[in-house]
Amino acid sequence: MYNANDSETLKELKIEDYIWIIYIFLAIFAIVSNHYEKEYLKKNDKNSQKIFRTINTEIFIITFIIYLYFVYINYKHIKQLDKSSSLKDIIISNIGFIAAVIFLVGGLINLLLSIFGSDDDDFLLNFF
Repeated sequence: MYNANDSETLKELKIEDYIWIIYIFLAIFAIVSNHYEKEYLKKNDKNSQKIFRTINTEIFIITFIIYLYFVYINYKHIKQLDKSSSLKDIIISNIGFIAAVIFLVGGLINLLLSIFGSDDDDFLLNFF
C-alpha cells in the first residue's frame, strides 16, 4: 500500500491540481487585462489603464504566492533528505529548490514592476 512519503506526495499533487486550475483563471484574467490595455492604447482611456494595471498586479500577487508555495515544498524535500539519500536525490532536490527560488525572485521583480512601474513616470522615482 502507500507509505507516508507516498501519502505526502499525493497531497502535494492534489494541491498542484488546484494550482493548475488557478493558472487557467489567471490566463483568462490576463486576456481580459490585454483587452483593457488595448483600449487604453487605442483611446488613451485612463480608466482602462487603471483596470489593466490592477488586474496585472493581482495576477502577479497570486503567482508570487504560488511560487512561494513551490519554494516551501522544495525546501521541505531538502529537509527530508538523510544520510542514506543518494547523490542523485540530493542534487535533484537542491536544483529544484534553486529553480523555485529563481522563479520566486522573478515573480517578485514582476510584482514590483507592476506596482511601481508606470508609462508616465520614471520607475526609479516611483520606487524610491
